[in-house]
Amino acid sequence: MFTKTKKSIRDFILHYGTILGLVSIVFALMIFFLDLHYAQENSVSLVNYGISVVVLIIALLDYRKTSNGLLSLGDSIKMGLGVFLVSALYVSIYTFILINFLDPETLTKSLEVTEMKILEQNPEISEDQLNQILSFQEKFSTPFVIVTVLIIFSLISGFFSSLVLGLIFKKSSKN
Repeated sequence: MFTKTKKSIRDFILHYGTILGLVSIVFALMIFFLDLHYAQENSVSLVNYGISVVVLIIALLDYRKTSNGLLSLGDSIKMGLGVFLVSALYVSIYTFILINFLDPETLTKSLEVTEMKILEQNPEISEDQLNQILSFQEKFSTPFVIVTVLIIFSLISGFFSSLVLGLIFKKSSKN
């Protein structure tokens, strides 16, 4: 049985990675316009991760459907890594635009929020310790480091998400 065009895993990765990237940017813009992008709230990260997992589930089920009901664990992991990487590239471009054009004070304000959180959690911290923590964080608050960490964490979360989902959705031939 021939099909006119058989979509490769690469096609699915690019398609769903782009969808996830654009949805993530819309979510990030919503957070930006609500002026919550400095807050570093866990709830925002959880919602963003939830969106990512939902898109990955849809991608895996769609791929399995077009592959005669078959999905290997390897293909699941490839899909997860690819979708999360493509999405991370889109979000990296948005992050660069945010830091350099939309809100050039993002990094400074994020450091101020970090300082406030440290003081709330540990009011007895010495000024030297606080300055040491903040200077360490400031060294790692460059656009290059932020984008690099974003991509690395996306790949790690894509791997583990696709591993778990691949184990759940895996179907192989009976041969």
